[in-house]
Amino acid sequence: MSISTSVSGLAVTPGTPHSLHLTEIPLPGVGPNDVQIRVVDAGICGTDREIIESKFGSAPAGSASLVIGHEVLGQVEAAGENVVGLSTGDLVTATVRRPCGCPQCTAGASDFCAELRYTERGIIGLHGFMTDRFVESAEHIIPVPADLREIGVLIEPTSVAEKAWRVASGVQARIAEWEPRTAVVFGAGPIGLLTTLVLRAKNMDVYTIARRPASEAPAAAIVAACGATYLSSREPDITSIKRQLPNVDLIVECSGSTEAVESAIQLLGINGVLVLLSVTGGSRSATLPLDKINFGFVTGNRTMVGSVNSTADDFRAAIADLQEIETRWPGLAARLITHRLTSLNEAVGLMESTRGAIKAIVALG
Repeated sequence: MSISTSVSGLAVTPGTPHSLHLTEIPLPGVGPNDVQIRVVDAGICGTDREIIESKFGSAPAGSASLVIGHEVLGQVEAAGENVVGLSTGDLVTATVRRPCGCPQCTAGASDFCAELRYTERGIIGLHGFMTDRFVESAEHIIPVPADLREIGVLIEPTSVAEKAWRVASGVQARIAEWEPRTAVVFGAGPIGLLTTLVLRAKNMDVYTIARRPASEAPAAAIVAACGATYLSSREPDITSIKRQLPNVDLIVECSGSTEAVESAIQLLGINGVLVLLSVTGGSRSATLPLDKINFGFVTGNRTMVGSVNSTADDFRAAIADLQEIETRWPGLAARLITHRLTSLNEAVGLMESTRGAIKAIVALG
């Protein structure tokens, strides 16, 4: 059922910084439980850039290259005989992580993999979606409504925000009638902005904190358009920001900044949850008032928790919330996509051509 036996892909050579290049990879045949997907849009994110810089990433067994890309909107080209609910022409997206066989993965919670032996499309051990087409098991494919065609590539990063909400809600299930009203989001990149939109869609008062002053940040207008408040961490300082905020029920940290993590710990309110989404990297150390932090966390029932990846349920939640966002603020989510590359050839220079982007995509459709 396959149209061709190989496809072009945008790849790196793991271990070699800035080795981005075009390659050819085999296109598997379509088995009875598989679907073949033509890529319409593939998103570019900070993880891709770190893989290009060779900070991490691993190729599939037997391959010297790794095709990058884990954010995708595609269209079904062919479906195996056992596939139900997917037809040629349907818009779809795909989850990223593949289970390793540990109890959590076997239970469908590979985002909580206990042995860290999972693989991930475009990241660890599996080719990604920055390619013409791919074949995938139907169990990892999520249908996308036609009304999300323009922003469907944002479903995967939105699912990360949904996972953060799920984690926070799960933690606070211990508290009767937990009704968070005030949220702070650190970071105004794609994940930060999508988290802001998701929390606003849940009718929370959201304060999005980033380094750049509002006058210098294109993201500030997006934050304001959904009724959230943009604040710069430079002016005023975090102590002043804390004084002007009510009790902060939820903080989502997605800036990649060590300083932001420190600030988030200080801002978190009584019965609050701090969800860490970003990995700060490096080896920075700091002197912190640990006794004061400990006292506040214990007496205020505060919680700090990490969150990574997402599941099919989070993808479906992302679809529902993106539809709600589109209904309430038409066209706003699409404003995150500031750079569109139109071919894999053009994408070879993406590190330079997408500099300054809020969200860049390769539009192959």
